[in-house]
Amino acid sequence: MSARITIEGNLTADPDFGVSNAGTSWARLRVASHDRVKRNGVWTSTDPEFFNVSLFGRAAEDAGDTLHKGDRVTVEGRPELELFDRRDGSTGAIVKVYARTVTLTINDESPAVGSGRDVAADTTPTIHHTSEATMVVGVGRTATALHRTLKDHGFRWTAATTSWNLPTDMDVHTRTARVSDVVSVVRENGRDIPVVNDPAPAAAPAMAVPTAGVAPSPVLDPAPANGRSL
Repeated sequence: MSARITIEGNLTADPDFGVSNAGTSWARLRVASHDRVKRNGVWTSTDPEFFNVSLFGRAAEDAGDTLHKGDRVTVEGRPELELFDRRDGSTGAIVKVYARTVTLTINDESPAVGSGRDVAADTTPTIHHTSEATMVVGVGRTATALHRTLKDHGFRWTAATTSWNLPTDMDVHTRTARVSDVVSVVRENGRDIPVVNDPAPAAAPAMAVPTAGVAPSPVLDPAPANGRSL
């Protein structure tokens, strides 16, 4: 029986993603993990341990599409000790993990990336676009095409609010153009997505990360009374 390991930690960088000459998708993650311990009556964090994580196939595609630097994840897989030479000539070691699943922690819910199981039902996606910020909430798990479209147009996933966001330092004219582009792509696929001119809720409904290869879900009508559909 081969060994198994479970790691909880945060990504130190966006995933590296690629496709091998044989056509197999791969992704590499760098995960920092630490424990909370009580010393002299005070809770403190231990020094972080770092793990190199490798994924292949569908799980790699999902990780590349949905995970970002800083995301908190749980990794389950097979560990392998990897030795390397330091600059001073000594030998170092790092634990490399060939992952079976990678789980993204969202509002205390942990849907598995690449596991293929149903975790959450779809909700109605809405773009909240104001002069201060642009946020997309309610993008359901199976709306894979919309997840990809948002990422391709510069939106970044934020686990704390379970939403897709444009960078806060992006000017409103650029953000407006990105919103229009997203709406156009959605319309080309025979659907629509409401755009409202008010801030998004403080916390969006909890959702699971998408699984690649699942057909996009329709946007439910009607649009909110205080919004407009582009």
